[in-house]
Amino acid sequence: MEEGVLEIINTDQDIQPDFTFKIVMIGDSGVGKTSLVKYEIKNTFVINRDSTIIFEHSFKNFNILGKTVRLQIWDTCGQEVYHSSIKNFYSSALCVIVVFSLDSLDSFYKVNKWIEEIHSIDSDEPILILIGNKIDLSRPRVIDKEIINNYLINNNIENYYETSAKTGENVHEVFKNIVRKLFIQYAMPITNANNENINQNMISPMSNKYLNGNYHCCKSCFCINQ
Repeated sequence: MEEGVLEIINTDQDIQPDFTFKIVMIGDSGVGKTSLVKYEIKNTFVINRDSTIIFEHSFKNFNILGKTVRLQIWDTCGQEVYHSSIKNFYSSALCVIVVFSLDSLDSFYKVNKWIEEIHSIDSDEPILILIGNKIDLSRPRVIDKEIINNYLINNNIENYYETSAKTGENVHEVFKNIVRKLFIQYAMPITNANNENINQNMISPMSNKYLNGNYHCCKSCFCINQ
């Protein structure tokens, strides 16, 4: 099924989800990870003057094909001192979003480091999303589109978006596309096989299987279900 035909609607945040998908935001400090998450949740630009301390947790519910899907969004800090802890944490994510800033060559050069860490995890490969943030900047971008396109081709990266956490450009589209991809890959087989109103929850991709009636703990030291 094509992703585009699946309509996604924001829904009541108090509804118990049929499916829960864990995603993690990574990238250098100052690239706008926290602002992107806050725009998605609050639909407004929130200036973040303080660095994230290891991680922050948010969630948002969506309705797709009559099912309630919850994105469990973990926003991590970009400071080097916390990398070992963060690496263990996002090993349990179904989708990892790597963010760099279009006004920072250094943050773009470090994308490779983040992606290598994802590939080094002894777990199922998560869906990889790459975001170039801050397209709203009035000054010229320092990372040419051709450079980015070549990088995407050379590294077989299919999912790349340019966003602005300030104006909101493309922010909601990114997260809705993530919902579509995760739903098609993990929830669609169950939904197609059982038309009843089931209550399935997915926290960890360790086995890529849904456990009836139970949350499957991701075993992370930050997991809220331990």
